[in-house]
Amino acid sequence: MTTSTAVPVSQTHEVEIQIFGPVRVVGAARPLARAYSLDLVTYLGLHRDGVTTDQWVTALWPDREMAPATIHSTSSAARRALGWSSQGSDHLPNGHRRLKLGPSVGCDLDRIAKLVDAPLAEQRAGLLHFRGQPFSGLRRFDWVVAEGHVTRACDVASTLARMVAEALLACDQPTQAIAALRRGISVNPYDEALWRMLLEATWASGNGVGLEPILTELAVVLGASSKTRCGVSLDEAEALIHPTTWDTYCSLRSVGPLR
Repeated sequence: MTTSTAVPVSQTHEVEIQIFGPVRVVGAARPLARAYSLDLVTYLGLHRDGVTTDQWVTALWPDREMAPATIHSTSSAARRALGWSSQGSDHLPNGHRRLKLGPSVGCDLDRIAKLVDAPLAEQRAGLLHFRGQPFSGLRRFDWVVAEGHVTRACDVASTLARMVAEALLACDQPTQAIAALRRGISVNPYDEALWRMLLEATWASGNGVGLEPILTELAVVLGASSKTRCGVSLDEAEALIHPTTWDTYCSLRSVGPLR
């Protein structure tokens, strides 16, 4: 599913491209069903000043020379799917050899990045939009990585999850902190700082026996020989994880749960 009839979560845009997980476009008139139309809209959402035809065609088909008819039909399909704004203009105006989304279309990466300065309630609401690893479902992933968008999305997710978890732990709400950290990990599973905080929050919740499963789960993420955490030994986990993460685990185990 790449579109939704739900009210966009953004208060400033009628359509929002949501990239934290499988990419979807909320508020579009119809599904972006044509091949590469979702990729095109995502590319434009991350290039707010607009791009030339050569730029977006090269990003979507870096190793192919596309027929003009295919190029035209891809942009036309994206335009029809996005539909019109409340002001009566196309969300994707028709430009001569250049495409630029209208001001009625936004991207959740930009919106959520600004939440670092927001109240805790808004930050927690922002975490609810973390659905998995960013930009999943695109046909071409090369440009998203090369241009640094994946790194930025992971950094945003990690930062927000840590801020929320720290605030919740300070308020003695470890269970809620665990949920916040899990949201961040769903986007950026390779950030061991989040896993270390997860160990600390789990210990603070009184679940001392839950520390070892977290380590083995992380080991699976990092490429353990077993595909399930139940088949990973602590020795294998220790060999894979960062020494600081292992030290955090050992330190917590030596103290024991708080309650």
